[in-house]
Amino acid sequence: MIAFGSARRHFLLISLFIAVTLGAWILRETLTLANFMTVYILVVLIFAINSGTAAALVAAFIGFLCINFFLVRPYYTFLVADPREIVDLAVFLIIAIIAGRLAAREREQTKVARQRAYEQEILYRLTRSFNQLTTSDEVYKALTLMLQTDFAARQAYILPYATDTISPDQTVHYLLLQAGEKIYATLCVAFDDKLISQQERLIHACASQAAMALYRIDLTERASKSQQFEEADRLKTAILHAVSHDLRTPITIIKTSANNLRHLRERLSPTDWGELTTTIETEADQLDKLVGNLLDMSRLQAGALQLNDDLNSLEEVAGDAAARVWQLTKQERIKIVFANDMPLVPFDYGLLLQALSNLIDNALRYEPPGSLIEIHGGVQGDEAQIRVVNHGEAILESEREHIMEPFYRGKEGHVGLGLPIAKGIVEAHHGRLDVEDTPGGGVTFVIGLPLEKEKL
Repeated sequence: MIAFGSARRHFLLISLFIAVTLGAWILRETLTLANFMTVYILVVLIFAINSGTAAALVAAFIGFLCINFFLVRPYYTFLVADPREIVDLAVFLIIAIIAGRLAAREREQTKVARQRAYEQEILYRLTRSFNQLTTSDEVYKALTLMLQTDFAARQAYILPYATDTISPDQTVHYLLLQAGEKIYATLCVAFDDKLISQQERLIHACASQAAMALYRIDLTERASKSQQFEEADRLKTAILHAVSHDLRTPITIIKTSANNLRHLRERLSPTDWGELTTTIETEADQLDKLVGNLLDMSRLQAGALQLNDDLNSLEEVAGDAAARVWQLTKQERIKIVFANDMPLVPFDYGLLLQALSNLIDNALRYEPPGSLIEIHGGVQGDEAQIRVVNHGEAILESEREHIMEPFYRGKEGHVGLGLPIAKGIVEAHHGRLDVEDTPGGGVTFVIGLPLEKEKL
């Protein structure tokens, strides 16, 4: 199509030259030589604008010959009867050459400006696309797609990840995706025809932009890993603190109680014996719970939590959590109030039961004797909510910022694992866990879960 368009343009320009010459021949007895020269200069300008410098120079020379042959006496010869017309012809040739050269240069500058604008547009679109990407594979895909669509590349792939390769020749180019001293990959791109220098320069610029995007992603991943290492180090330190105190405390109590049973068994009354065995059992349960919380926290920190998010009833979860409290305390401590039109919600039943139980345990710890904590369920906006309402003491604003942190120690010295585990489970469901003040005193924990299953 390009060759056909170029041939058609040249044919039209030659036809224009013939038409102008024929018209001048017909009117040579009517118009002056200056009129003809002006028209031919216009033709030379048209040639220069459409076909460049070489065509303009050829047009100027042919126009000079046509004027001399058809329009200057004696006709049909290259002789000139009037010497003054020799000056006119020479001036015409000079002016035609200068005008054609200037017009051709303007044409080239316009062409260069359009080429630069096109290159800037491609680089801008590519850079904007790269800035939105977060993985190396996405950058590779965007780069190869751009080469195939905007540059009409026959084939484009990234080494060493490609399986099908092509034989190298003048239409195949290999470019390193390198930023600084690090080489991320090699771009191989093949075209149907050999590229001109501007196209090669633009492809190199695109490869450089891709390398910078890979470098940015690399830095982001390094920063994220560094943050993970810092969090893991803080978790390790907190676990060491927990092992040094909160794990050793029940172990010490169990060991002391067992030692008393072994050495003082003949002096102990049945009541004392029962108290020691109860202490051992209670502390063992506390130790088991603490170890379980440590394992759960480590799974959350490592992102190893697997969800089975089928449609379930939040009211059933609240009922199971209340039944668990009844089994442990043999007391009515929970009041459940749910909306009649409560829908089913996608969540992992076992994990959400654990999260809700942790919140209830925390609320019961501070609930005044004789009063009930309340569990309310309803829908607000695009999320289902469970509210665990406690009527004890309010949480200070400074303390509220830390109660969701792992191993936070409250006023009673408890290792703060229950609330962080609950928060981690809820956030794994793309939900939220917030803390609000209870009207009249106390704390309300609000679990908000999306009504529709989100892509995990």
